[in-house]
Amino acid sequence: MKKVISVLCALVILSMGAFAQGPQGPRRGGDNGWRERVRAEKVAFLTEEIDLTESEAQVFWPIYNEIQKSQRDSFEEVKKAYDAMAKGVEEKKGSKEMEKLVKAYIDAKEKNEGIETKYLNKLLKVLPAEKVARYYVAEEKFRHQQIGRLGNGNFPNLRMSEEQKQQWKERGEQMREQFRNWTGQNQKKDSE
Repeated sequence: MKKVISVLCALVILSMGAFAQGPQGPRRGGDNGWRERVRAEKVAFLTEEIDLTESEAQVFWPIYNEIQKSQRDSFEEVKKAYDAMAKGVEEKKGSKEMEKLVKAYIDAKEKNEGIETKYLNKLLKVLPAEKVARYYVAEEKFRHQQIGRLGNGNFPNLRMSEEQKQQWKERGEQMREQFRNWTGQNQKKDSE
């Protein structure tokens, strides 16, 4: 019962954050609500993995919303800087212009990487260190779970044609094979 209440509190707090951000227009032909479903899955997953009490949930979720917003904003900055740099390469800009574009890109990436550090102290003020560690572990677990679902073509919230699902499966296998090559796992497999 405690977890159900925590999940409900989290959903209410997250939905308030979503309304504060305003409507999000469809991207690449619309998202059919899958982003919201994934967010809801993530909230339930994190709540269970972190084992938040009701009072902890009330202070954790607003900070979590701040982190998510900072990460989205930062990702957009990195993407814009990357696009500008790629365009500069394509247009064969001069050395001075390219230097500015590269520096802007690296600055945006460094700012993005600093988000976790920025929010760590806030999290440690409201949660015990064990639960902060559980949060970071749960974030990675959820990310890997979602990547696995996509790679296997097993992502029921996305409306894909059978051909698209097959392409995802093939791409996932290609990426796994490439990873095994990078890590040397194929050599071990071949020698056995």
